Amino acid sequence: MATTMSTQHAAPFTISEADSDAAPETGVVAQTKRYTFYWLVGEEPILLTVKDYDGTNVTGEVDPPDRMIERVAQSG
Repeated sequence: MATTMSTQHAAPFTISEADSDAAPETGVVAQTKRYTFYWLVGEEPILLTVKDYDGTNVTGEVDPPDRMIERVAQSG
């Protein structure tokens, strides 16, 4: 008898306050292994920019991982 297990993996990411000198319009930076997401924090977080690990701007091509928006809102 075969058993199928469903495992839900959440994408690991870290959230930290942005360095105001480096990016004054950014409130929070969230990072995964490959991407860095720059957010403006308010009632609803606004995704400003997404950069690849090498600094390439991939905004509009990459969506934030599940629950990142919720966690960014809680951190702000």
